[in-house]
Formats: sequence, structure tokens, C-alpha cells
Amino acid sequence: MKASMYFNYTSRSLVRGGQRTILAIFCVAVGVMAIVALQLVGAMINSAFTSNIRDANGGDIAVTSQTAKFKQSDLSFFASLKNNGTITGYTPSINTNGSIGAASATQSFSLQVVNPTTFPVVTPPSFKTPTDGKLATLLTQGQVVVDQNMIDQYNKKVGDSFTIHASTSTGGALSIPVKIVGIVTDTGVFAQSNDFMLMSTTDYQAADPKLPLLYDTIDVSTVDKAHTDQATKAIAAKFPIANTVTADQALKNNQQQVDFIKKFLEIAGLLALLIGGVGIVNTMQVLLSRRKIEIAMLKTTGYRRFDLYLLFGLEAGLLGLIGGVVGAAAAVGVSFLVRNIVQQIFPIIIPFFLDPLIIGGGIVIGLVTALIFGLLPIVQAANIRPLNVIREMPGTNRLGNIFLTIGMLLLLSVLFCILAIVILNDVVLGISAVYGTFIFLALLSLFFGLVVLVISVLPVPERFSIRYLALVIGGIVVSVLLYVPLPTFGLLLFIVSLFGIVIVLLPRTWKSSTKMALRNIGRQRARTTTTLLALFVGVFTIGLILVLGQDLRDKINGAIANNLTFNLVTIARGNDASVLQSKLSTIPGLSLQHTQGRTYAAVVPVLLDGTPIASLIPKNDQGGASDLGSSSLYYLNGMEGYDVAHNQLPDTQGVTIIGRNLNASDAGTNNIMLNAFLANLKPFKGHIHVGSVLTLASVDGKTIKTGTVVGFYQTSGFNLHFGPILTTNAAVTALTPVGQDTTIFYMKVDSAQVGKALQTIGRIAPNASVFNFANIGDYINSFIGDILLVLTTIASLSLLAGVIIIANAVALAMLERRRELGILKSVGYTSSTILSEVLIENGIVGGTGALLAMLLVTFATSLLGQFVFKSGFGVSWYIAIGLIAGIALLSMITASLVAWGSTRVRPLEVLRYE
Repeated sequence: MKASMYFNYTSRSLVRGGQRTILAIFCVAVGVMAIVALQLVGAMINSAFTSNIRDANGGDIAVTSQTAKFKQSDLSFFASLKNNGTITGYTPSINTNGSIGAASATQSFSLQVVNPTTFPVVTPPSFKTPTDGKLATLLTQGQVVVDQNMIDQYNKKVGDSFTIHASTSTGGALSIPVKIVGIVTDTGVFAQSNDFMLMSTTDYQAADPKLPLLYDTIDVSTVDKAHTDQATKAIAAKFPIANTVTADQALKNNQQQVDFIKKFLEIAGLLALLIGGVGIVNTMQVLLSRRKIEIAMLKTTGYRRFDLYLLFGLEAGLLGLIGGVVGAAAAVGVSFLVRNIVQQIFPIIIPFFLDPLIIGGGIVIGLVTALIFGLLPIVQAANIRPLNVIREMPGTNRLGNIFLTIGMLLLLSVLFCILAIVILNDVVLGISAVYGTFIFLALLSLFFGLVVLVISVLPVPERFSIRYLALVIGGIVVSVLLYVPLPTFGLLLFIVSLFGIVIVLLPRTWKSSTKMALRNIGRQRARTTTTLLALFVGVFTIGLILVLGQDLRDKINGAIANNLTFNLVTIARGNDASVLQSKLSTIPGLSLQHTQGRTYAAVVPVLLDGTPIASLIPKNDQGGASDLGSSSLYYLNGMEGYDVAHNQLPDTQGVTIIGRNLNASDAGTNNIMLNAFLANLKPFKGHIHVGSVLTLASVDGKTIKTGTVVGFYQTSGFNLHFGPILTTNAAVTALTPVGQDTTIFYMKVDSAQVGKALQTIGRIAPNASVFNFANIGDYINSFIGDILLVLTTIASLSLLAGVIIIANAVALAMLERRRELGILKSVGYTSSTILSEVLIENGIVGGTGALLAMLLVTFATSLLGQFVFKSGFGVSWYIAIGLIAGIALLSMITASLVAWGSTRVRPLEVLRYE
């Protein structure tokens, strides 16, 4: 047979396929679009976190310490390392927050205070304005450099002068007049920076010459890896509680996180590809079932089974190739949207680029997927016996066909597993993901098969009977009993039970259509089960995401409403604190009854029961503090003082006390309370308890005091302490550097007057930092909503593939029922009546799949709420009913679009040739 025959036959067959061919291409395209788009986003995230890691780390070594910050005298150690050749350079910096006007926690920007002559030790920043800018010449005399996001956020431009409020390490704030003279690009050392400002240490210190310079970061450069390791060990020995991260460690840490994200995205794409593959199976069955006579004629004229494999294989390959091209093209736009959403949610810069290998690989994936999933219908079609077709006899050797189908399914699973291994680049993960999914879907299929059987035999009675009423009433009683523990579950069952009454009251023609729809559901049980399965996966994923998101919103908003007794927090130092205290009554909308002023001091932990804190902190590979060690020190880096002598005590609302709370007897002592979470962390578990003695130093190192632990507080709601160590005013005063006394005012202001209150506070205490929590619930809800949008977008890809399966199932059903449709119309059924039966049938299938998914969501959220979140989670009835009704309506719309033409067939046209 000539090669041209293969291409001519297959291309013309695809053209004749019309709507079915388009559906097949769409199945492939959806799967390819999902996998390619998510792979592209994963590659973009990988590039953002792992490209030029030395610049992103700030140097070959990044030394950070938020607890025991580096003093000016500590820099001599790094100078000595440079002099002896261990390192080639170093630069200290202060990373804090700044704001314009009355500060708000949701409107603050990152302020980095640097030495412009030595910063950075890696690639110099690239300037947008001026193009030849240099930090050493620009950062002088109150001049600052910002990024474009900062310009856009605050509507500023180069040349603008204004005053910023900068937070200090001691808890206060500085008012600093600045002028923007340059804009840097978000590349190199600023690749993951958003809304930031660079200022020189000279200008920062000039705002308050008495304020000691305390650096939280020192970036170091070296000649090679050997010198990096040598310097890291020396730094870890000198500063044991500082965290040292080399460029290699940063790359390893980032790569692990990025690999996890990439694997998640790829597995989500594979799920959509798998569901799309099921659609390919159904579509190929539709295409080839219509050509039984044609296949029989080909075989009778001498075409062998191998020739048919080539013909239909080439047809599937063309479908896959076209679908792959369409899907890969669509993936470019989808990846751009997903990347923008991720970039909007998380404060990271993700460069947009297209990887030709991923896009080209997507086309290959489309081709291979079509061949893999087209294999089963191709083999089944090639096994057609011409004599059976010509004589309109059923196929023989039913048992052999069953074994053939099972064998082909096993082969299909192996081939898809190989494809998954290639995509994931992980043999174990590929096998476990594919066969784990197959086993799970197989178990679900058995259950759904039983559900389909039950639905197909449901009665549609002409009138009420005792047995029927008993069945309906039994369902209602069970739903009422379930309503108390699982309200949504009970409500859904109640609605389903009511349908039993509604059916009896329907007109006779509607009953007839309903009964036909129920019986048709059971005619092709395997196909209906597949449709249910696809819908179930998509609806369950989307439903679980929406329900958990809504529950988290409700719990967070409830915690804020019940436990957050303030909405403004003002941190003032020195004279600002005294003036603000005396003029609290002038602040509009302020409730003096719900306002507290607590003293604050930043501290450095030294000893725990005589044991050096540094010896308790877990070390990393280089001997420095590990990430766990650094994070655990957060609970020991600040003290908040209460005037216990005048009955100002830590709030116990929503708080569990282990040991005892502070009381009036603690006045004048150094007794302290700690966060219970600290006692459960690995570094301190078993070492710290009620009665432990904690030795603390002031941030300038000039004062050392001991405090006795009298209790631990454990919050169960939204509870905020800027200083995690709760103690008395006397203890805070003892550890406060001279002239750095700080007071934190927790204020409750009428929400309608928050704006006026901020302005008044700004006039009274111009150097104070003000954090606005009035609308914190809105920001949290917005953040959760953005995350849900990303997850729902990914889950919708699977649901979209499920809709295609519905379309294919309806198309195949219309083909198989062609003679039946002709007979029905010849005895008086109208096109509208037949279409209504198709809509009822698919509405039941779609509604059932969504109902089962939401029932499982209800059960899953109950378990998560009880065992994971330790809080009662539930499914909102409007989400459940909305999803069920929406999916049922979507199924009906899809069915109507596919079946519209088939239901309008002329009886004579059908019966004449049947």
C-alpha cells in the first residue's frame, strides 16, 4: 500500500469526523496545556530562585543574626579575615521597615541601610535611572535609591523629597528626610526584592547620633570554595548563634523547595493529562464505532490487521500532534497568567521566559499520549470481524474480548507510567504517582459502578405506595439525624430524598423522560462510571479548596473579632512616648478603656540555667546556627513589660497558662513568662521549664540580668505580643540602653475614625511607628483568596477534561441510539422530548458526581478540622448546593450542544438504512 494512501485516508477520516475530531483534539490540547503550562511556571520559579545564586545570597557567605546583632566593634573580626586573605571583602547592612507618613504594617516598604563604598560584594546593581549610576556617588547627604515597585506603590519619581519613618533595632523609629536620586532594576542582589529603598549608614545614623549601629546581616566574598569553608567555620566559632549560609547551601535549600513546587505542578498536570487521555479513549471509540462497515470492507478487500493498526495509529498520531501544537500554544498564555497570579500572591519576582524544550516536549507529549490512549480503541476496531458486521451479528468470543481489554489496559498503564517517569524525571515518584492514582481510581470505579447500578433501577412510580413512601421517609429521617453532626451532609441527603416525592408529582410525559433517562444511565455502565469519575475528581478538588479556604477565612476572622482587642499599635521612643501618653485623650475615636502602654526592650539570650544558649542551638553543616536554631531564638529576642503593680497583667483571653500568670507580687522583680511554643521546640525541649533561670543581655551588651520563668502562655486565637518574653516594667527598664526607652501602645480606635487617629498620632509623635490592624481581616481574606485562585485554576484543568468526557459520552450514546431515536420519533416523540431525556440523563450523572464529591469533601473537612486544625470545620450549604447545581447545569449544557443535531434526525432517514 502506498504511503500516500495512509495520509490521504487518515486526513480525510479526521475531516469527516467533524465535531468528534475537534473534541479529540481538544482532549489532547487540554492535557498538554495543563502539563506544559505548569512545567513552564515551574521552570520560571526555578530560574527565579536558583539562577545566579551568589548574587541572590548577597555573597559567597551571608551571615545573619536577628537576635544578637553585630555591633560596630564586631566588624574588626571580618577586617582581620580580610587582612589574612581568608575573605576578599565584606559589607554590613541593616534590614528594617520604613514608611511614609503615619506608618501602616500593610503599607511599609523594605529599608536596607548599607555602606555604599562596600555594598554589594557581588555584582554591582544595574540602574534604570541614571543608567550609569553608582551607589558610592548617589547615597550621600540624605539621597536614596529605590526600585520601580517602590516608585509605583507610592506614586513617587526621581527628584522627590519627603520624610520616611524607619524602624530601629531597639523598637523605636527615626524620622529621616530623603530624596530619591536613582532607580535600580530587580536583578542581581535585588532579584527577589520588592518595594525597597537603599540608604547609607551615615544618613541613618545622622538621624540620631546616640542610636548604636546594630547590623543584622554581613555579606562576605571569598576567592574559592576552600576559603569559603574556612571563613564559614571561623565566623561560626566567633558568632555561634548567627546563621551562616553559603551560596552552595542557598542553592541546595532553594533547589529543594523549587523541586517540591515543580513536582506538585507536574503531578497536577499529569492528572489533567490522564483525564484528557480517558477522553481520547472515548473519542477514538466514537470515531471508529461509526466506521464498522468501512473497517469490514477494508478487511474484506485484503487489508491486514497490521495495516489497520498503521492507519488508525497514524490517525491517532495526527490527532495528538495537532492537539499538542494547540495545547502548547495555549500553555504559553496560561503560564503567563499563572505566573502573574503566583507573583501577585507571594513577594517574589518571577522572570517570564519560554523554554523551547518544554514547549517542544509538550507537542511530543500530545503525540505520545494520543497513541497510548488510542491503543485500546484501535486494537478493538482492528479485531472487528467483517462477517459479523455485514450480517449485523454481535461480536463473538466475548471472554476473549474481555481478556484483550484487560491486557490493553495494563499495557496502557505501563506506557503512561513510562511517560510520567520521563516528565517527572523520577522513577519511584512516577511509578507511585501513576499506580497509586490508578489503584485509587479503580476502587472509586467499583463504588461508582454500584452507584450507577442503583440509579439505573430507581423506581419512577405513577402514584405513592406504602413501600415507596417508607423508602422516602426513611431517607428523610436519616438526613435529619445526620443534620446535627454534619449539617451540610444532612441537608444534601434531605434534598435528594425530597426528589422522591417530586418525581411522583411530575406530569406523565416528564415521568416517562425521567424513567428513560434512569434506564439509559445503566445501559453503558462502564462509560457512565468513567464520566462520574472524571467529574468527581474535578469537583472534589475544587470543592475541598473552596471549603477549606472559606473555613480558614471564617476561623481567622472569628479569631480576630474575638481576641484582637486593638486595631492600632504605636511604638514610640523617648520623648515621643511621654508626649503620646499625655495626649491619648486627644486621639479621635480612641477608647482609653481598651488602650494599654507596655514597655519594650530588645534583648540577647546568653544562658539558660547556666548553660550557654549557643550550645543548645542546632548547627548546620558549617558549624553555624541552623534555620531551626535561628528561628527558635525569635522567642527570646524581645521583652514586653507590664505595670503589674497597678494590675496591668498579660491578657488571658484565648490564652492557656502553664505555671502561673504574672501578678502584683512580681512588681520590681525580673520574673518572666515565655511562649509555650518555645518549650516544645527541639533546641529547648526538656531544657526549659517553670523555674528555669534565663540570663539576658541588652542589645548594646552593657547590661546583663537574670530572669526566672514563672509560666508559659499558649495562644489559641489571634494574640499579638511584639515582645515574646512577658515580664515587668522593672525588668525591661534594667535591660534598656540609656536613652532608648520604648513604649508600645495597643489602641482600640473606632473603625470610622482610624484615618483621623493616624494623622493625630503622626502630629503628636512624628518619630513613632504606627501599625494599622483595622483592616487586617480584609488583607488576610485577600491573600487567602489569591491562593485559592491559583489552586482552583489548576484544579479546573481536570474539571475541563471531565467536561470533554461528558461530550464524548453523549456523542457515542447518540451514535449507538441512532435507530432508537428514529423509532421514538416515528411513534410521536418530538425532538424537544428526546433532548429533554438526554438533558435529564446527563444532569443526573453530573449532579450525582458532584453530590458524591461534596459528600466526601464534607467528611474530609470534618476529619481535617478534628485532627489537624483542632477546630470545627464545616461545609457551607451554599457552596455545596452551588457546586452540585452548577456541575449538573454544566453537564446539561454540554449534552445539549452535542446532542442537538442528533435529536433532530429524520425518522425515515434513519430507518431506511437500518
